[in-house]
Amino acid sequence: MRVSEKGIRGFTLLEVMVAVGLLAFAMVAVLGTVGHNINLASKATNNMIAMSLADEIASRIDAEGIPSDSKRSGRFENHPDFEWHVSVSPFNLSHFKARMNLVSVIITWDGGEESYEVTFVHL
Repeated sequence: MRVSEKGIRGFTLLEVMVAVGLLAFAMVAVLGTVGHNINLASKATNNMIAMSLADEIASRIDAEGIPSDSKRSGRFENHPDFEWHVSVSPFNLSHFKARMNLVSVIITWDGGEESYEVTFVHL
């Protein structure tokens, strides 16, 4: 702060420019953090949707059954950005006499960039 000949106090142009620069730097940092948090929230939401959809497919397979050695795919009507892929293969262990299948449910979104997978044994 500078005092003039008449005793008037004020800031120099350099001090004002430094203050505005620091304020701009702080605002960029805050906005970057907000943008990052929005991105993380979106990813968490998509993961929760994928888990729910995988559970829905697994429940349907458990209720209706599915033939061995099959692969199926499709889209969800209520979530058109998500696709499902189901792969079934025989899973037999010598000491079990039951016929079992290894079922893999994969949910993909963002054009296949992101995915969530559930694998389980179905009798």
